Amino acid sequence: MKKLLFLLLAAAIAASGLLASCASNSGDAKTTDEAGANDAQQGLEGEDEATEPQFLLELPEGANYGGYEFKVLTRGDEMHQYPLHSRDIIAEEEIGEPINDAVFKRNIIVEDLLNIQMTMIALDEGDETRPNQAVKKAVAAGDDMYDLLMTHEIYSAPTAQSGYLMNMANIPYIDFSKPWWCKSATDDLSFGNKIFLALSDFSVSSNDHAYIVLFNKNLHQEFALDNLYEAVLSNKWTFDVMYDLIKDVSKDLNGDGKMTIDDLYGLILGGGQLNFFYAGGNTVMKKDENNIPYYDILTERAISTFEKAYDICVGDHTFSFSDWNDVKVPPTFAEGHGLLMTTQIGIVPQLRDMDVDFGIIPYPKLDEQQEKYAEYVDGHAQLMSVPITVQDTEKVGAIIEALSYYSREYVVPAYYDINLKTKFSRDAESSEMLDIIMEGRVFDFGYVYDNWVVAFKFADQINAKKREFVSIIEKNLPAAEKQLVKIIDAYESID
Repeated sequence: MKKLLFLLLAAAIAASGLLASCASNSGDAKTTDEAGANDAQQGLEGEDEATEPQFLLELPEGANYGGYEFKVLTRGDEMHQYPLHSRDIIAEEEIGEPINDAVFKRNIIVEDLLNIQMTMIALDEGDETRPNQAVKKAVAAGDDMYDLLMTHEIYSAPTAQSGYLMNMANIPYIDFSKPWWCKSATDDLSFGNKIFLALSDFSVSSNDHAYIVLFNKNLHQEFALDNLYEAVLSNKWTFDVMYDLIKDVSKDLNGDGKMTIDDLYGLILGGGQLNFFYAGGNTVMKKDENNIPYYDILTERAISTFEKAYDICVGDHTFSFSDWNDVKVPPTFAEGHGLLMTTQIGIVPQLRDMDVDFGIIPYPKLDEQQEKYAEYVDGHAQLMSVPITVQDTEKVGAIIEALSYYSREYVVPAYYDINLKTKFSRDAESSEMLDIIMEGRVFDFGYVYDNWVVAFKFADQINAKKREFVSIIEKNLPAAEKQLVKIIDAYESID
């Protein structure tokens, strides 16, 4: 039955389009695995060959891993109202839910194709460092216990620089040029020619942690405001426009003479204060000609971004939640207490029962000359890495590549087209906005590796309602740069 289902599903791919979730790439590849090649070619039937390059899955010829148990270590879902980390990896059966069923199909195909068995080890999320500690313990004991680590962005960084993780650029069959690997994550988080942390479509839940702006359409119409979708598409959606939009909306609804959560605001901050830094076209670190990171946070642009973001975020026109995962965030917006709300994509499904219609747009740009809209991916998102104890890198690389490829085939369309574009977003324009948001995701080496020394000061100052930005960065930058030297030395010593 399992083999039959695999064949039926493989044939069905011909009816579905390919979606590159992280980046556009070009070029052709030839597969060394006959089944993979046939299946990949079926998936491309119906595509316009002149505009859609063919990307084939490359696997060892005749790969058969004899029922190998492929073990993925991750966090549990204790901190969330819905499965998040585990959803990427395992589905026990088809239940009529798009993402679950797509994961189920993907796993059946890869398990049958390579003759493996998928196993997930999910450690309690109460301590988000637990998976990293487990890898360190396994490495210290020389145990090849885990094949793939999928865990918190920021907590992955010290695990990598301490030598517990493998340079994935050396793992056979993993091809970071393929569109099922997120190019922005690869580029931003690589060091020289080494890649210790990466992201593929196998971790589709990481999309949930990109920041967005929602707007209440009823209030938008009531205040007779300009079309926000047109503003985005014409590059006129800027910090100044956002401030002008929200500054005169707030109202004391209950007449008690003070502004509380029960009143009306121009903007509800459901987390994401830091995202204004990235939305303004900034990063904590840049890379030199050898792809080595250096701090570049105190620029004129960053300072201007802080000043304008402060005006947006601080004042009676704004109500602020410090935690994006606060359970009060969705109902506060759903009950009509804000014209705009900043939040993460993963919160949108919790608004599906909202009576008031809403739209989705990216964070604004600092100015119209900025190249593109930008959203950072919150550190809670999962990154992928391989423990240094893995012995058979060819086998593990082939499995990871196959899981990533078939995630692009099945899971990404389920997540992106069905779950976001059709089921929850309220109009065609919001779907177009999601394309822009996905294209603008940022993975900053400085954000992931800074260890909270300066990277979060932008948001910390706004939350504390302190307008000083330059002085706080100058105070902490020497310690940050000293720490970066240690990171560089550590990575240069790792093969």
